[in-house]
Amino acid sequence: MIFKYLINSVNYDDVWVELRKGYKLEKSAYETYKRVIEELKTLDPKPSDPPITCVVAKIEDCLTPGEIISDVFGIIDGDKNHYALEMDSWNEWLDFNVLDKSIEVYGPAEVVAHALYEMTFFGYCSKSAYEKVEEEKHILDERIKEIENSTAKYANLEEVMAKLKYVDNRTLKEKEKEYKECAKIAAKNKKIYKMLFGK
Repeated sequence: MIFKYLINSVNYDDVWVELRKGYKLEKSAYETYKRVIEELKTLDPKPSDPPITCVVAKIEDCLTPGEIISDVFGIIDGDKNHYALEMDSWNEWLDFNVLDKSIEVYGPAEVVAHALYEMTFFGYCSKSAYEKVEEEKHILDERIKEIENSTAKYANLEEVMAKLKYVDNRTLKEKEKEYKECAKIAAKNKKIYKMLFGK
């Protein structure tokens, strides 16, 4: 189902329940996200080339074992990569196909809630979000030029960590244990993706 149709098919109060549950939002955010939904309903979808399918998957966080997070990303037919979507315009989001299995497993309101949270990363109205994304793209373009022109300034990880006053006091054994735990979580998450993609 196209995201525009999915938004039009859900009750906002049901979406709000999922937003509060998933992201522990303050009650004051109710009106903010309601305005987002209302604006989305007025916008025209803009086809992406190639077409993108939006996937919502609930997985375990490797950084916080036991915590379930929502992974929202795009896939392209015939491409094995997962793509971040927060820098796509709201008009493009509206034309994304939403993976049927995500809707079936999590329900329309929850899928919309996680997509809304992702798409508002840069702002709560399409114009301001678009402007912030354009600023970020400009910064990224400048960094790419610096790398290509060999004018980029590099810092090694130890220097950065020292400036941040970050000290890793874990023993080698603790690091190995965390690595193994992360590998187990990744294997469990892989099963969730396989279930969603039917592979």
